Amino acid sequence: MQTCVKTMLCVLALCFAPLADATVHDQLFRGSFDIPADQPASTAAAARFLTQATFGPTQGDVAYLMAQGYGEWIAEQLAKPATLGEPTIEAIANARTTGGQSVTNTIRLNRFFWQAVYAPDQLRQRMAYELSQIFVVSDQASDIGNNYMVPLSQYQDMLAKSAFLPYAQLLLNVTDHPMMGRYLNAFRNVKATFVGGVQTTSPDENYAREVMQLFSIGLIMRNPDFSPVIQNGTTVPTYDQNVITQTAKVFTGFTWSDAPTNPPTFNGGGLTFAAQYAPMACWGTELFPASSNQMRHDISVKTVLGDGGASTTSSIAANQTCAQDVTDELAIIATHPNVAPFISRQLIQRFVESNPSSAYIARITIVFNTPGNDLGDVIAAILTDPEAENPPPLCGSANCDSYGKLREPVLRLTELWRAFNAQAPAPDQYGQIAMIGGGGFLGSFGQAPLESPTVFNFYLPDYQQPGVFADNGLYSPELQITNESTTYSTADTYYGFTAKAYQGMASPPTDRPLIDLSSLTANANNPAAMVTTLDADLFYGGMSAAMQSTLTGMLTNLSGASAQEKAWSAIYVAMLSPEFATQR
Repeated sequence: MQTCVKTMLCVLALCFAPLADATVHDQLFRGSFDIPADQPASTAAAARFLTQATFGPTQGDVAYLMAQGYGEWIAEQLAKPATLGEPTIEAIANARTTGGQSVTNTIRLNRFFWQAVYAPDQLRQRMAYELSQIFVVSDQASDIGNNYMVPLSQYQDMLAKSAFLPYAQLLLNVTDHPMMGRYLNAFRNVKATFVGGVQTTSPDENYAREVMQLFSIGLIMRNPDFSPVIQNGTTVPTYDQNVITQTAKVFTGFTWSDAPTNPPTFNGGGLTFAAQYAPMACWGTELFPASSNQMRHDISVKTVLGDGGASTTSSIAANQTCAQDVTDELAIIATHPNVAPFISRQLIQRFVESNPSSAYIARITIVFNTPGNDLGDVIAAILTDPEAENPPPLCGSANCDSYGKLREPVLRLTELWRAFNAQAPAPDQYGQIAMIGGGGFLGSFGQAPLESPTVFNFYLPDYQQPGVFADNGLYSPELQITNESTTYSTADTYYGFTAKAYQGMASPPTDRPLIDLSSLTANANNPAAMVTTLDADLFYGGMSAAMQSTLTGMLTNLSGASAQEKAWSAIYVAMLSPEFATQR
């Protein structure tokens, strides 16, 4: 992969219930005072693991991981409660509204990045972020936007609280959430209408389609190692259009938890914030709208997904409540044989590598399908799999250098902040801590949290960059947002967070964190030592000899510059390098 970059269920315990609490494992007395048997082989190995598992390694985290070992570190992270953003964001929104100030998604983005950098539950926060790129909801949709900034932040919290639950419960929590309902049109979706015996409307099929295509099983039948099932020389579709049409009937009748008739506003009218993010409710026997004779929920028999491809189906009985219909439907989806390889492969791509081997996926599928296991067990297995821990040596050819992944622009920024002990600004008078320099990153990075332009995320798991990737049958998801424009704008944005935002500078900005350059300025007259520090902090000891030589030469040529300029220049150039852009 590096060469390529350089070239360019427990079946739902399913009552229709509010969000289940996050899984908590009691870790009291789990550890010991001895050197752990699974201690990382080196601090470089520890930093590499933390690059995969968090928003970026810190020196303190590296030392702690060395002392605890992989297993204990993961167990502690699984047990940590979720750091939540919504309560803070709601308080800020209320304070700004009272003060006559605007309320925008910048508040949500600031809080997201604060949690990414400073929250102690790093694995949970990282898992929630990656899940948000599978179970996509976006403020770019007209039905969400700034008006639902608070409940949108609670959607992210829901993913954090659900991050280590069984997949079936996560799927229920996603389905219940009003932001998903509004985004994919399950909200106020109603059964078909007939006039004079002629059907005039149909239920919206959006959520019915995407819950299968994107959130669970995909378009074709898969083996446990994600390879396609082949019958008579061709792939086998998982479902057909009739199944989508029938499944759409399941997701009818949903509205706000307290069923108001008017949309909310931020000035006290309409819904409370709590009602905006509480799980949707469904009144199958009430009229919608009140002046019509149309029941909200379709109570007919529904012929839905089978577990053997489009030629097989299941049935959901007639005359059930919408709660029971959803319970039945999600149980059918969650137990489909495609779920484990489909979701496992995407999680491996998000955390470890874009082209996992079939054996890697198959091993995680076994963990996924083991009775009693949850997503906490799945992510633990992904991070400690031999393929994650032991990258193959570089061979110098795209034919064999398929390991690794392109780092998301968002993660490169959080890794900068964590590696160099970034100091966040003090809260403003409304309680907001500025992190992003007064604006979002969607335009410059091509991505920003919960701002995908479509339900398909910023990049597809099967995207193949034309050229060396496609020619070698390799996937390169993050390269889908890497082009001439974003390469320039990303570089310009990173400049604003290095050259223009470091501790000790004159007139520092107050709308972004300030990085600490002291580990580099301490050796300002020793370019080789500065590069060694940079290698340890950003590259977990993996910087190539060629890059070390280039950076040493650059710093030598900056002999007349200040210590601070040498330091931020080294960081900035390192952040733009293909070696840092590639996670391996």
